[in-house]
Amino acid sequence: MGGDFGPSVTVPASIQFLRENPDVMLLLVGDRVLVDPLMRGLEDAVRNRIQLIHTSVHVPNESSPAEALRSAKDSSMYLAVNLVKQREVDACVSGGNTGALLMMGRHLLKTIPGIAKPAIVANIPYPESGSTGLLLDVGANVHCDARNLQEFAIMGTVLWRVSRSEERPRIALLNIGVEDHKGTEPVRQAARLLEESPVLDFVGYIEGSELYSGKADVVVCDGFAGNLAIKTSEGVVTLMSRIIRRASSGNLLIGLLGLLLRPLFKSLTDKFDPAQYNGASVLGLQGIIVKSHGNASAAGFQRAITQALQEVRFNVPSVIQENVATLGANAVDIANT
Repeated sequence: MGGDFGPSVTVPASIQFLRENPDVMLLLVGDRVLVDPLMRGLEDAVRNRIQLIHTSVHVPNESSPAEALRSAKDSSMYLAVNLVKQREVDACVSGGNTGALLMMGRHLLKTIPGIAKPAIVANIPYPESGSTGLLLDVGANVHCDARNLQEFAIMGTVLWRVSRSEERPRIALLNIGVEDHKGTEPVRQAARLLEESPVLDFVGYIEGSELYSGKADVVVCDGFAGNLAIKTSEGVVTLMSRIIRRASSGNLLIGLLGLLLRPLFKSLTDKFDPAQYNGASVLGLQGIIVKSHGNASAAGFQRAITQALQEVRFNVPSVIQENVATLGANAVDIANT
């Protein structure tokens, strides 16, 4: 029940999700004083599929991951992740402190054997084709070696295949250039590992300017670069919207032109609407955790719950474990998944 807006967003999102998914039950972990008023008058068909676990403890956004793990074991976040560990639920969705969520996930669920580090994967829009791709890591790991990047490519490939039913996604490494000599040593080493794989379709490097071009289906990078790319993109879209609104309000002619072009602007902003792509999966753990953006709307948080349900139905952690079980120095055979 975390995030910037707490139950005022997560509860309505949960209710609408249950209305659209009559075969699912949800356990809400949070403060009963805040949650109960939001469920008054709820129809029995939905109310009977909601269970509330009360706690008034939450993890503040400013808490360090270590501090949260040490002192917040009664928090809604810790209790929710522990429910996954105890197999009382199939997945956890949280909009709270990202570092704390990762720390608790690694502590309670552990990583899949053969995976050194979990990665956060985000959906990214490809406006020209109307499709989406995957970008990982977007914040879990600041420092990555070549093997980590290779593992990210494998996990991204598995998620792509089970969620889109396509055999061989095109994999690219996010880099500062497309030339072979560009980039850090771990990136160049990872490129060699991916090139040597007979079962991964590695298409080479991709620059930040091509991130939304659709030239690759799975884009791999360390968490530092991925997080910067995502947040910079969000900032640019927000800035463009503000500039257009200010220009339209200060000039009558431009304002009239803005009215005529409003459908075009709306189409553009809709394609980058965060609610459509909210729900960043934490891959590599022995359980399913989906991280919602902290300032997500109810529609955005509902999208994160839907993402978790999809991973449950495809049993993503088990599929990843099957594919990394034979991970060698160069490749993983995922052909028979």
